[in-house]
Amino acid sequence: MITIRYRDLPSGMHARAEYAGRSTAIYLQPGLTGAQRAAAVRRLRQEARMGCGPSLPCARLALACAADWIKCGVHRLVAIVRLHPVGTMLPALLLSVMAGLFLYVSMPALPTPADPGQVAQSTVTCAMSPELAAKMLVAPGNPQQCDSVPVMPALVSGAALTPSR
Repeated sequence: MITIRYRDLPSGMHARAEYAGRSTAIYLQPGLTGAQRAAAVRRLRQEARMGCGPSLPCARLALACAADWIKCGVHRLVAIVRLHPVGTMLPALLLSVMAGLFLYVSMPALPTPADPGQVAQSTVTCAMSPELAAKMLVAPGNPQQCDSVPVMPALVSGAALTPSR
């Protein structure tokens, strides 16, 4: 296993590879540009090929570089969030959007609305109690209306109701 760490090195050295038990540690000078970093890693691979340092297999080195790239990106993101007010707003916005999506996905399916004509026909039946029929608005010309249902002319005609005292 290869790990990449950062350490202040003597002047002129950009990288150093050392054995660390069963793994290899690559120490890089902090603040290197991308080109300097690639050149330092290339020099370490050439030294390892000549036998002047620990072996650095290509696949393991690529994994170590990818892990270091991700780790550095996360550290930069944390620094941005910590130092800039917009950086604190973005994670809060992301969390609120995720919570909203969770609530939307976990909401049960609502029943489909019925046809309004069918609802009106099913509510006006002959078996209705007179108290319930008195609370409903029933049109006087409705052919499906039962004779036992009293019609409320004040409600049907649209006349204004006055409160009784």
